[in-house]
Amino acid sequence: MSLVTLRQIFKACAEDTRLRILSLLSGNDLTVKEICAYLGISQPTISKHLARLRILKIVLDKRKGNLVYYALNRNLDSPQGKIINFIVSQFQGVDTFRKDKEALHKEKDGSGPSLSPDKPPVKDNQDKEGEI
Repeated sequence: MSLVTLRQIFKACAEDTRLRILSLLSGNDLTVKEICAYLGISQPTISKHLARLRILKIVLDKRKGNLVYYALNRNLDSPQGKIINFIVSQFQGVDTFRKDKEALHKEKDGSGPSLSPDKPPVKDNQDKEGEI
């Protein structure tokens, strides 16, 4: 791995929305639609971030029928896997990550927002919290 590639991986992880995506994916394989619902961010924005993470092999995609599920690259033999495992294990206590995961768990247990096809698209709601 080159220094340039390593720098690109760190840059990709140094963005609030991407960090939130990584946190959500730390325990679940999710579709773009699910990530949009949990984060309250539009599909084109989430897709753009996932594309960047996928190009750098930080996240992996798996097709199941018509759906594409995204998962973290947890291969500890790869630099990406080592960095991702460090991020998700060391920063679980960040308030924004906890709130995102609470929304995810509420959906999973049926008390959160529905991901029905009739649900209107979400608007961009960028996180304005301070730096980590």
